[in-house]
Amino acid sequence: NKREIKRRALFWRCCGAALAPLWPGCRGNQTQFRLCLQDYVEPIYFYIGTVFGLQAVCVTALFVCSWVMSGTCVAGMLAVSWFAWPVFVLQTGRGGADRASTFTFLLLWEHGHYVLFVQGLCLFLLDSLDLVPQRKTADINKIYLSSLVLVYLFQFQNSALLASPLLLFLLQRKMRMGPLLARVMKLLLHFHLVFTAGISFAYLIKVNHDFTLKLLEVKFGLNTTTDFVTNFLLCQDGLRAAGQNLFLRLTQTSVLPFYVLVLAVCLLSTLQTVLFQFPADDVTGCCSVSLQSLILSTAVPTIIGFSLWREYYPRVLADLADLQEFYDPDTTELIGWIRSQAPAVFAGSPLLLGTIKLCSGSAVTSLPIYSDMDLLRRSEETYQVYSMRSAEDVYKCLTAQKTTYVIVEESICNDVQLKKGCRLKDLLDVSNRHVVHDGSRMFSSSKHGRFCQEVKMNYSPYTNYFTRVFWNRSYHVYKVNSVISFQF
Repeated sequence: NKREIKRRALFWRCCGAALAPLWPGCRGNQTQFRLCLQDYVEPIYFYIGTVFGLQAVCVTALFVCSWVMSGTCVAGMLAVSWFAWPVFVLQTGRGGADRASTFTFLLLWEHGHYVLFVQGLCLFLLDSLDLVPQRKTADINKIYLSSLVLVYLFQFQNSALLASPLLLFLLQRKMRMGPLLARVMKLLLHFHLVFTAGISFAYLIKVNHDFTLKLLEVKFGLNTTTDFVTNFLLCQDGLRAAGQNLFLRLTQTSVLPFYVLVLAVCLLSTLQTVLFQFPADDVTGCCSVSLQSLILSTAVPTIIGFSLWREYYPRVLADLADLQEFYDPDTTELIGWIRSQAPAVFAGSPLLLGTIKLCSGSAVTSLPIYSDMDLLRRSEETYQVYSMRSAEDVYKCLTAQKTTYVIVEESICNDVQLKKGCRLKDLLDVSNRHVVHDGSRMFSSSKHGRFCQEVKMNYSPYTNYFTRVFWNRSYHVYKVNSVISFQF
């Protein structure tokens, strides 16, 4: 509309004015600015430079903030490696910084309470062995509890937080009484009570942890399932088993040896303190405190950083030397067609729908968010266009989501990779019981053909429910008919 055109024109005039000192003469509307800018820098280099520049600003800010808060540049190095490090540094501060950082961490990351549970578990063990002041433990537990309550309210009564293991650990009892063996027995009993109470409480408040348990059972080979979402998640790279060369790669980059070294130093120091009860300020004994601090804070991160630089820096240079402009004309054509249509609801694979949502703003049935069970189930319904189900069944799945157009991707429909089992078609066939086992071999079998292939034949009953309105080499777009037309 006219308002959008004026807004974009104003934006490009502001860009020209802001960048005039760098590229003199680059003023005017969007087209003039782009043409002028291309005289100074190639589009691909401008894009890469902008992305890397923004990342550099983010990483530099993390490095400087962590250095200022901790007083050492080593903390800055760790901050750019692990983004959660600034939060843990702020937790050691005063004046409300510890409370604010914990609350913000839990609020902005839905899985943050699991990370804090690991932190709380370590604190609990140290407190049980008299390695941290009891008052400090009590203060941190109060911060945990208050942050969980506030986040529970801010996230509209998120019931998952009520069954969080972090909350259950706050019910701990004093473990400092008695000899070492008695404390160990109390710890084991406490762990048993915490996890038993956690599972029971989760069922009482009706939190859906059944899916998580099923996922873990299948992951560790304790069970099998035909559930599409479970098998789909286990096929993602993040949940696949690590390769056999994992330890070799970690050793070549010096990460594993120094990790074992640091872990051994920490365990020996803890064991020494527990057995002999050295004072905290004692600098004598089996391991010097100053030497431990030097090793853990300076030497080890420096050596690991150098090893990583030596291993990966040549690869980065080789990748940057082979710069090519990425251009996908089929997707660009599809997005252009979608923009030309009236407001509608599009269905397709989550990754493609994410691109459509960003580039056109159109309504979509799902998004590539794998932590939301409702979105995963909606994606499963949309993926039925690649299954061997009838046209009527697929039509019902799509109309239940109020879909206007469904996008069929050739790369998914005609996936012929040799490694079967994790192909989308295979997962759907297993879930829909369209699989026949013949000894050690598995075949797909159904009285219906695969929908994504049959619908392209343009014959009844598929034409009764769907009408093709756009296609190119990569995509076929079908309108979901609001009124079924029976053609024979």
